[in-house]
Amino acid sequence: MKRLNGKALVHQWQQLPAHRRTILTLVLWAVGLVVVWQLAWLPSQTRLRNADTRLAQEHELAALLKRVTQRQPQSAGTSEPFTPASLSERARLAGLQVAGLEARDGQLDVNLQGPPAAVLGWLHGLERDGGQVQRLQLQVVDEQLQVYLVMALTEG
Repeated sequence: MKRLNGKALVHQWQQLPAHRRTILTLVLWAVGLVVVWQLAWLPSQTRLRNADTRLAQEHELAALLKRVTQRQPQSAGTSEPFTPASLSERARLAGLQVAGLEARDGQLDVNLQGPPAAVLGWLHGLERDGGQVQRLQLQVVDEQLQVYLVMALTEG
């Protein structure tokens, strides 16, 4: 294999007609631009698209977080009032058995029973929704938790 030296290449270049040298120069510039395009521009565009996608996802998550955080305080203020009917329905939905509900003098006396996890979840929901418990007695009978509860009655 013959080794090419710089002087021989320059001599061959100069031997080419001027229009061919111009065409070859333009082709070399075009190839150079394509290489620059492939190595620099396209990867940066891909990174830019990925960044735009991530930004859009972050905006969606921020909007969701804003809706959730705005909904929580509103739920405490706009929840249905604590009435005998609403408490009985909540207890039924939680899988509890209501033994008695009595409303008197702005208070509501509640007797109910059920599995401990369901009872504690129901009590937590009452507290979270703004229920004002004035007295609470818990008693375990067999595998059931019995509750006697006195709370402030919300008229609605």
